[in-house]
Amino acid sequence: MPVAKIMDQGELFRYTSGRWLINEEHQLEQRFVKFDMESLCLQAVSLFSKATRCVCIVKLEGNFNKAFLLTMDDGNEVIAKIPCPNAGTPSLTTASEVATLRYLRSCTSVRVPKVFAWSSDPGNPVGAEYIIMEKVPGIALSERWETMNMLQRYKIIDRIVEVEKELEELKFPAYGSLYLRQSVPNGYDHYPLPPHLDPTGLFCVGPSCNRSMWSKDFTGMCKSMLNVGPWTSFLEFALSIPERELDTVTDSKSEVQHHLNQFDESQSLHEYFNLLQKVKAIIPTLSHHPLVREVADPVLWHTDLHLGNIFVSLDDPTIIEGIIDWQSTQIAPLFLQARFPEFLRPPKDYSPGTDIPNLPNNFDELDPEQKDQARRERASASQSKYYEMSSLAYNKRVYDAMKLDRRLWEPFTCCQLFSNGSMVPLRNSLLRISQDWDFLDLPGSCPFQFSEEELKMHNEKVVLYQDMLYLWDVVKTQLCTDDSGWVPMERWEETNDINKSLFETYIKTMSEELSPDAASKKWPFPPKSSRVP
Repeated sequence: MPVAKIMDQGELFRYTSGRWLINEEHQLEQRFVKFDMESLCLQAVSLFSKATRCVCIVKLEGNFNKAFLLTMDDGNEVIAKIPCPNAGTPSLTTASEVATLRYLRSCTSVRVPKVFAWSSDPGNPVGAEYIIMEKVPGIALSERWETMNMLQRYKIIDRIVEVEKELEELKFPAYGSLYLRQSVPNGYDHYPLPPHLDPTGLFCVGPSCNRSMWSKDFTGMCKSMLNVGPWTSFLEFALSIPERELDTVTDSKSEVQHHLNQFDESQSLHEYFNLLQKVKAIIPTLSHHPLVREVADPVLWHTDLHLGNIFVSLDDPTIIEGIIDWQSTQIAPLFLQARFPEFLRPPKDYSPGTDIPNLPNNFDELDPEQKDQARRERASASQSKYYEMSSLAYNKRVYDAMKLDRRLWEPFTCCQLFSNGSMVPLRNSLLRISQDWDFLDLPGSCPFQFSEEELKMHNEKVVLYQDMLYLWDVVKTQLCTDDSGWVPMERWEETNDINKSLFETYIKTMSEELSPDAASKKWPFPPKSSRVP
């Protein structure tokens, strides 16, 4: 028999690492995928001349993929990865990830897994798209970080800055995603990489497979749409951002309105449409601003550098053995790509610039627990500061991109509604632009203004929005969860009970201000079993 005993089929196909406090059925559907495990193992076995069977299958579950560590009877190990429905647009996501990994291995010094076999056609014998790749040597940085001293951590940060510097220096001919030239599906444009970027002549820039670029119908399945690139000019790329959202508003009116209602039922499609039109009106001007143009080159970037995606040497945790999870990466303007790596995200109240993080002035007055928290926050801020200053010293274009005036880049990022459905961030970005047009050295005058009535309404919505964010932050902290309400399986029962208790307390506390139904709508994770009286 060429395959080890396979676990229960349901265990293979469904998500089993956690549960969700809300929308659980939808979340599980997004992570359910059927495939033929025996065929997948046969593909892996065929890669090694001395292997005759797969003797061990270990399920490694991610948010967007089924992944398995497969061990052959000759000792070889590989990672087999199958994208879930929420991973991105079919075919393109797999084809681009393979091309990105192969490009980085062949044309840069960035260490990434080697791809052994792959298919972006679900009609293959496995019955699903898949990638079989090298198991990166070493261990995830998440397993070492807490035991590393500050000097070791700084060395890792140095390595990350070096990786980002190399990526920043690659200037691609278009915005989109990387593909092997022969793997771009029919109907999509593509632009071959020039010889100095691709001596092999194998790669091209094709449509973006970034998840935010593809609209989703409201069962969550990606659907094809126009205006996903590639784009040869920054202005074309920039205009595509509001245009995609305008298309969504036009094509999915009731679904978008439902999304808007999640924040406030007074929000209207008409206003959202008008705000997007305002963005479209100012983008040509913003796109030609010298400070924006300076950091708008098309660059490839890893935008999810958390500790689990960085593998380091078992013997020396300051040596990076590989960086994983390049799925859905895109070639986009540097100022939209550059950011603090996830594991170096600054704490609240972090001050950008050259100021050294210090303990609070009232540190001596704090109790022991508060002092420990203050020390942790200073250590976190110090790591963020080291990354920031290293970028300034060795990768200044990335530093400049990160410090680009928020008013100039925010309209590019607020067109798509956030999960809470609020238009406040989008409207606020446009208000700031209209009020500070001259101060930002933008030519002419802003093509729109907001009336006193609109300003008053916006300020009222801002209060609601800030209250909502505060409530969500408190609840998420108490429940140790994220915006989606995900909870690991081992904490499910306890967390679900705490959520119910907090919810009932909130309903009672707010009873003099809000009806139970209104209060329930504000709670981020209304329990299924709770019935509002």
